[in-house]
Amino acid sequence: MKVLYYHQYFSTPAGPAGTRSYALAHSLVEAGHQVQMVCLQDARTHTGLSGPFTAGCRSGLVDGIEVIEFDLPYSNHAGLLDRALVFLRYSWQSLRLALRSDADLIFATTTPLTAGIPGIAARWLRGIPFVFEVRDLWPELPRAMGVVRNPLVLRALSVLEWCSYHSADACIGLAPGICEGIADRGVAPSLITSIPNACDLVLFHPPSPAQHKRPELIPGVAARSFVAAFTGAHGQANGLDAVLDLAAELRRRGRNDIKLLLIGDGRCKPALKQRVAAENLQNCHFLPLVPKPHLAHLLRQSVHVGLMVLADVPAFYRGTSPNKFFDYLACGLPVVNNYPGWLADLIRSHQLGVPVPPRDPKAFADALIALADDPVQRQTMGENARALAESKFSRVLLAAQWRKVLESTAKRYGRRRIGFVRRTAYRLLKGAADRLAALLALLLLSPLLLVVAVLVRWRLGAPVLFRQQRPGYVERPFELLKFRTMTNARDASGALLTDAERLTPFGRWLRATSIDELPELINILRGEMSFVGPRPLLMQYLPLYSPVQARRHDVKPGFSGWAQINGRNALPWEEKFRLDVWYVDHQSFWLDLRIFLITLWKVIRRDGISAAGEATMAPFTGSAPASEAR
Repeated sequence: MKVLYYHQYFSTPAGPAGTRSYALAHSLVEAGHQVQMVCLQDARTHTGLSGPFTAGCRSGLVDGIEVIEFDLPYSNHAGLLDRALVFLRYSWQSLRLALRSDADLIFATTTPLTAGIPGIAARWLRGIPFVFEVRDLWPELPRAMGVVRNPLVLRALSVLEWCSYHSADACIGLAPGICEGIADRGVAPSLITSIPNACDLVLFHPPSPAQHKRPELIPGVAARSFVAAFTGAHGQANGLDAVLDLAAELRRRGRNDIKLLLIGDGRCKPALKQRVAAENLQNCHFLPLVPKPHLAHLLRQSVHVGLMVLADVPAFYRGTSPNKFFDYLACGLPVVNNYPGWLADLIRSHQLGVPVPPRDPKAFADALIALADDPVQRQTMGENARALAESKFSRVLLAAQWRKVLESTAKRYGRRRIGFVRRTAYRLLKGAADRLAALLALLLLSPLLLVVAVLVRWRLGAPVLFRQQRPGYVERPFELLKFRTMTNARDASGALLTDAERLTPFGRWLRATSIDELPELINILRGEMSFVGPRPLLMQYLPLYSPVQARRHDVKPGFSGWAQINGRNALPWEEKFRLDVWYVDHQSFWLDLRIFLITLWKVIRRDGISAAGEATMAPFTGSAPASEAR
């Protein structure tokens, strides 16, 4: 498998930036796959390339990864407009590369949101499978922070977000709240996987039992000091004024032994330094960006507690997965966290440190003082942190989960590239024909629909229509409409009676003639269904499908399908699914016409209305072995 991997800020472990993309790409190489990593120039990163740029880019092999670096210098210190222009230029050059690539899969990771543009284009213009990784929810975060206020820009970002999510064959979220945000935009949960940042257990590790902390190795920090460190960007989103408020509170209490260390760079760093100087906060110390190996050594040798700090913006509560948190865990450091969310819950439930309320320097100071004064508790929390890093957040473990998403997506959708132009034209024309035919059918059958509705209301009561969530194209849920065929009769305990007991003769006639299906014409008119395709089944069946059976959702569900004309409900589930997948691989206008005509004949003959011995089809309970289930 060849993967075209888009990440603007790619860095090897020799650089100061996060190395998630390097580790994931390298895991693909170790598994025998090819990787092309596409990035831009960033002072915070180390791509491993040197030499001049030719025709706007340079490339080379770095630890088995083919790195393509565009000549697009980027800096966090640049203004919003300048950074936006760099993002757009990166997306344009990336798009050109994607449209001529022979990759089997495209993977793009935010931020920014524009990273998804080449994946969207390659997915819809060439049929290349696309996996989209979401590190932050856009435009929710910039809107909440006030960074982007223009309603037109926000609207454009919202449209791009929707297009990225719905163009992707699979989405990966770095936090549970991010996955919820993707699902809120209408993506089927079965297409979303939560894979947080991970711990590099080799590079970051606790000191040996014989080693003692040496804070004096930090410039300006005395021996016997207690050091709490924040590592990472010094930007508006990080809300590092909270650390300076903490410093002022500690000084007020006379705890000059507790030192606060801020390691990193960003637009807000000069202002933070000015405030430290103006308020004479001698317990605050700054270090520049340092390479990851140096940072690991610093945390291991001189730091007692890791600080997790963000601006008090509720949008952050929903989903963040900062690298620094996992570095702290791997080093066996207790963590003090100043914002709610899944990380605070994790810290509390596993006793990894102390979560404190936002905008509360007194509670922040209490937590640090308690840890400084209780080395036994500090050691216990540190041991808990390392144990959790090894059991749940190992980079090797999470890279394997990530790789499985890419491999399964490429396998499931790889054949889409074959005859893609023909298939795309067929899909577009079929969609237009479906809607036009559904509209005409609704107009012609409106007298019959009205009569049936009145009869259902008279014989079965309200409501007239049966509504139920069903999985549609790419497992996206929609509300299926049918005429009711069963009563709501219940037993003495209040439970619904069996289908056979609730199915009335009138309802049985509606099913035998397929008149109960006619309201699905509305679903077809909405674009949720087609006249021909696999029947929409129940949502609870989704996790029971094998990977092959799940391919029945690679097309829109239909009013009738290949399985319906070859046995309908008289077929066992496995055979129905085999026929559904056969249709997915062989769909054409002529096959659709054949299915439609045979369906009319089957309805007249009333073939396969129910399974033998059943009033309706017996529930599907799964057929794939556990190792094959998704």
